[in-house]
Amino acid sequence: MAARASVCLVLLGLLGLSAAADLHNSLINSSTLEVNEPRREDKERKIKTARPRDPLVVHTNTGLVRGFRRNVLGKNVDTFYGIPFAQPPVGELRYKKPVPVTPWAGILEATKLPNSCVQEPFTYFPGFHGEEMWNPNTDLSEDCLYLNIWAPAHLRESGARPSEVLVWIYGGGYMGGTTTLEVYDADLLVANTDMIITSMQYRCGAFGYLYLKMEDAPGNVGMYDQALAIKWIRNNIEFFGGDPDRITLFGESAGAGSIAVHLLSPISSHLFQRAILQSGVVNSPWSIMTREKAYDIAVKLVEDVGCNATLVTEDPGTVMSCMRTVDAATISLAQWNSYLGLMQFPSTPIVDGEFLPDEPLDMIRRGEVKKTEILIGSNLDEGTYFMLYDFLSYFDKDESTALTREQFLEILNQIFKDWSPAERESIIFQYTNWDNPDDGRANEKAAGEVVGDYFFVCPSNLFAQLYADAGGKVYYYYFNHRTTNHPWGEWMGVLHGDEIDYVFGLPLNQSLSYTAAEKDLSQRIMRHYKFFAATGRPVSREGEWPLYTSRGQQYYVWGTNESWPQIGRGPRTTACAFWNELMPILRETQGGRMCDSKMMKALNNASPTLLRLSPILLVTLLLAPPRLF
Repeated sequence: MAARASVCLVLLGLLGLSAAADLHNSLINSSTLEVNEPRREDKERKIKTARPRDPLVVHTNTGLVRGFRRNVLGKNVDTFYGIPFAQPPVGELRYKKPVPVTPWAGILEATKLPNSCVQEPFTYFPGFHGEEMWNPNTDLSEDCLYLNIWAPAHLRESGARPSEVLVWIYGGGYMGGTTTLEVYDADLLVANTDMIITSMQYRCGAFGYLYLKMEDAPGNVGMYDQALAIKWIRNNIEFFGGDPDRITLFGESAGAGSIAVHLLSPISSHLFQRAILQSGVVNSPWSIMTREKAYDIAVKLVEDVGCNATLVTEDPGTVMSCMRTVDAATISLAQWNSYLGLMQFPSTPIVDGEFLPDEPLDMIRRGEVKKTEILIGSNLDEGTYFMLYDFLSYFDKDESTALTREQFLEILNQIFKDWSPAERESIIFQYTNWDNPDDGRANEKAAGEVVGDYFFVCPSNLFAQLYADAGGKVYYYYFNHRTTNHPWGEWMGVLHGDEIDYVFGLPLNQSLSYTAAEKDLSQRIMRHYKFFAATGRPVSREGEWPLYTSRGQQYYVWGTNESWPQIGRGPRTTACAFWNELMPILRETQGGRMCDSKMMKALNNASPTLLRLSPILLVTLLLAPPRLF
């Protein structure tokens, strides 16, 4: 494959752009995305030609790009927006794996933010900054496969040692998101760390994950978008002053879930060195679905947009021809017909046997995962944001709500409507404040904890434990600071995504009102990322931040407490023992009864934390429980 890749580069000049593009197409559909490593003399020639008269023009393997320069905190940062890494996925390329960009002539003006991929913006709270900050701020288009680069100017000008490279992958539940958001502007992060930061757009929703058991709709093409962007970065980042052998992926929510997939994928795991996962993993319930479910959702979409789902198996060519001609806005809206409730998004990665070969946790348990250093973590109140949106009639975004016992039960029974009565009652039991079941504030807090624990914290803990057991090095953070100028109501706490401001250095923006302690917290987090990208350890002194293990479960607190570093255990140890250890055992039962000896064996092997749970709860494994709640 490496030889084929080298031949491809030569043929760019011999065969013409069309034939070369065809050859690239065959490579992108191969079993791995191999890195086309030029010879040393070719590298030196490229670097020399990358210094034309205009210092903002960079020579890449696909063409010249011109960026712009900003002075940020007294340092010059060169920014390049909207560099294409793939051909526009329109027309015949809709739903298909990405095709590498055709090299361009002349200088590409990389000074304007790229299009955002087609998606549905949030419109629940018009004009409210807390919501609007996550909505796309550039035109929506299928022509959206572009990347951005922020680089310290001195790296190219002085010939300094190549810098570490961070590649940002945004979140959005695989249904939305865009790299163009103001909160993702990386100039402050670059100015504070001297690293190169990059980010890419990738297709979301049906455009990125439609699965109809055919080459024209294979699923997971959003993952292939990410992989192709990372490959472009690896092959070209040296021209911007970056080190292709020190690439760290970092992402949040679905971006973090994507990174977990890359750690497992034979297609992309060789393209980077380390990974940072913020509030998301591939084993989160919202982050992956079966092929069967993905297929059923796709068939429903075919029917909903008028392309005759009865022909999917009999005449797939006609169906796909129709699906490629339906207006993108129609598809974007119709796909939400398959949203089935809180965090049950209709598009996610699937186990396709190629990009993701098998069930993620099974792969990790077998050691079939990239073994490196990862930094992973979660926030104090991961669940409140999503709970508010799915239960707007119960909550107010600005003021705390006293939930009645009946409302508390309604919310939990709705979230877990497809679960067995025994499972639902166990969840209710675990999260009830038995000192006062009618305590409305406690019920509100408990409902948020259910969502946060089940969908975010506990899957992250489990991933971290299994990854450590498989031989990887794991560092875990727990972000517990509520920003003083937070737009959302105080009752919502430290929300999903709150750490992003601090990762990208927003508190150092002098036009924004952050406290001195918050500025210090942001600088510390950025230093953690710098150390981690450079050394694989987020601190300079060994032992200051202990490794996370399945037995020790030690995490590092990200907060403004003056007595840092603070080390905790867990997080949410007892709650996560419930979700990660007890609930799988309960799911082995039939109607709440012990079905065979596997359950007794599981109980015998259970952790001490699990066995400290209430005996009343454990008895649900042995008896068919009455309707207690």
